This record gives sequence, structure tokens and C-alpha cells, in this order.
Amino acid sequence: MPKISAVLITHNRARYICQAVDSAVRQDFRDMEIIVVDDGSTDDTRQVLAKYGSIIQYQYQKNAGRSEARNTGIGLAKGDYIAFLDDDDLWLPDKIKRQAAFLDANADIGLVHSFMQIIDDCGKLLDRETKSLRMLYQKALKSGYTYEAMSHLCPLFSSSVMLRRQCLESCGYFDKDIEAFEDWDFYLRFARDYRIGTIPESLVSYRKHPTQSNREELARGRVKTSLKHLGLSNRFLNNQVRANFYMHLAQAYYIMADIGHFQEYAMKALRLDLKNLFRSRLSMHLLMSLLPAGIIREKRRIFK
Repeated sequence: MPKISAVLITHNRARYICQAVDSAVRQDFRDMEIIVVDDGSTDDTRQVLAKYGSIIQYQYQKNAGRSEARNTGIGLAKGDYIAFLDDDDLWLPDKIKRQAAFLDANADIGLVHSFMQIIDDCGKLLDRETKSLRMLYQKALKSGYTYEAMSHLCPLFSSSVMLRRQCLESCGYFDKDIEAFEDWDFYLRFARDYRIGTIPESLVSYRKHPTQSNREELARGRVKTSLKHLGLSNRFLNNQVRANFYMHLAQAYYIMADIGHFQEYAMKALRLDLKNLFRSRLSMHLLMSLLPAGIIREKRRIFK
């Protein structure tokens, strides 16, 4: 049985998928199976992956979304540890070795993630974006990776994590009803039962390109995840957590130009803590929300 199961998911990304698979094949760690779940691709993904033969385990399924694709991969995984990789991202050569060693040495940690660097469509490092992401990582390190902290800020990305497969028995799999931001929901649920560790170095290249989920899709995912967790009955849902989710809802509805819902959740956040007025440009967005909806749709791309 392999120690590590690498679960790659893909959908119509024949242009990138071989680079992702190659980054898994070239890992310094050898005791690993590579599972590629093709979520209903209609391009030549199957053909370009054929060259790997038995090096990978290829599984095709009808298009069901990212969550279901990862869940399929988890179901096929035999390793003690599972690492995820999206089809447009790349692992640096020592990513798996470093994270496996971390989990081996820290039995109290259920999941470990690393920092990431950002590359463009052609693989060129984007320095400014990478520096901005590193600032978020540093901020998250100070607040920690508890449920409460991640209800506010969660800079974890699926391609940067490795987790213990046994932890999935209690926290569950990915929610198929959340099409985007589904990983945020997963990490929140994970953090309720297990500790999350960090390797504060870039071990993954995250590719930024035009075919990724757009802001509106991600906003809808934030709404679904926030509403889901506000509706859960658990001991972690204190006033600070509620305020954090209200802020996410306000921001998401502002992006979607749904001013009624934006104002509703902005006021809920303010009623819990007036300091929220100075978080995430909420005061400016509240002023903007007084303008006609047509103007807001034009301006929100600038004042975001």
C-alpha cells in the first residue's frame, strides 16, 4: 500500500494537465500513487494523459463538479496521507517529502499546508501577486488556523495541503452542493476536529489564468458556505464567528450587486461589532450602496 495518495482533478484542461502530472511524477518522494479524476472533460484530456500508462490511475466520470471529483479520488485513495493537486497548478519537487515528514513528526496535526507562489498562464513567476499572498499567509499565521480564525481569513488552497486519510471519517468529504469555495467549507469543518499545521515556504506554484472561476462564481460559493455554517448548530458559532460570516456575505453580495442582501448582512455584522465598519472597506461599500444599482455594477469593479 502506498504511503501517499496524490489526487489530481481535471476538467477540460488538456493544456495544463500534463504539467501538473509531471510535477507529481517528479517528486523526491517515491512511495506514492497518482490518481487522476477526469470530471467529464470534452477536450483531448484523455488522449494527452494516455502517455503515462500505468504511472497514473486514470478515472473518468460524468461532469459532477470539483467536489465530487475530489470525493471520487478520495474513494480510490489507498495511502495513509492524501495530497490534492488541481490541474493548473504545480508541485515543487520536495513538496510531498516535506509534508509527509511534517505529519510523521507531528502526530497531533491532521492537515498540513504550505505557502504558494503565483505564476502566470505561461509559468512565469508573478512577484507582486506572490508578495501579496505571502502577506496574507503571515497574517493567518498570527491568527492561527482555528475555526474562528478561518471564518475570517483562510488562505489555504487545495493544491497546497496534505491530510491524514483517517481524519475524513469524522469531518466528511467535500460538499457537492458548493460549486466554488468548496475547499473553504472543507477546511472549516476540518478545523473543528483537528489541528492544522503550516510549512511557511512556497512548495506549490498556483497558476493564475483567464479560465479560472470568476469573481461572481466565487462570490456565490462564499454565500453558500457562509449560510451553511451560520445554519449549523455547533459550539464554535460564537458572535465573532457570526460576524465574520456576515462580513463574507456582505462582501459577496456586494460583488454580485445584490444591494438588498449586502445591506442586510452588513448591518448584522455592525450590530455585533461596530469595528466591522472599518474592515474590508465596508464603510465605502455602504456609501456606494446608496447609489443606483446600475452605477454600482459599473463602479464595484474599481472599488472592490
